[in-house]
Amino acid sequence: MIKAQYKDLMITEIDAGDRLRGLSKAHVEAIASSIEEHGQQTPILVREKDGGYKLIAGCHRMAAIGYLKKKIVNCKIYSGVSDEKARLLEIDENLFRHDLNALDRAVFLAERKAIYEEMYPEAMNGAQGGRGGKKNESEIVSFSKDTAEKLGMSPRAIERAVRIATKISPELRSRLHEAEYIKEGELYNLTKFASDDQGKIIDLVLSDKSPASNVKDAASILSGSSPTPLTADEKQFNKLMDIWSRTEAKARKRFLDSLEAVI
Repeated sequence: MIKAQYKDLMITEIDAGDRLRGLSKAHVEAIASSIEEHGQQTPILVREKDGGYKLIAGCHRMAAIGYLKKKIVNCKIYSGVSDEKARLLEIDENLFRHDLNALDRAVFLAERKAIYEEMYPEAMNGAQGGRGGKKNESEIVSFSKDTAEKLGMSPRAIERAVRIATKISPELRSRLHEAEYIKEGELYNLTKFASDDQGKIIDLVLSDKSPASNVKDAASILSGSSPTPLTADEKQFNKLMDIWSRTEAKARKRFLDSLEAVI
């Protein structure tokens, strides 16, 4: 039976290793600023394990408290939580609370799918029903529908994200992160090519000397064709979408509000 209690812990008491996602320095500093002004409003989630405490979710909050040279952190401590359930709590906390970029969201959703189907094996075979015992849903749709209800995303968006995480290698994902080439549509287009070609495509897209401005253009060059030249408005649109993909949720809302005011 899962139980939870609230308690202050020393940061040094908490094992924060084995995270799905690295820290964002900018996000840590933003949280630190908020904590310094208002105090810690949201506890981090930990669980009892092997006589100690293991972090479930709240790595950025804990890092922000350390950034402020504080030693104590308020925690919600779970007992009786399995490794799989703790992983789901970590994933859902991040999916709900932080405006993830397309790559991070894809990795979290793919991991959620793997854990979900490990916990509920029947989901791997889709929903039962229909005449003659035929299955109504595929493996991915069964998972996607459950997750869509919890996260408020469309099943299609979840399917696309899972494909991005599973069809693009961790090494290439890391490179895309470093280059900040994290446009959801472009990542999905990249999954349509063999893994050996994906690296070559990204080489062309990221090269200053290449005429390729996107995955489609780069694939055309690799196949021996010439990319279709972009019009001036297409170039401007792509720049706007690139900026939008790297913009935090609050700034996006402020921008949309300003548009409504002038339209």
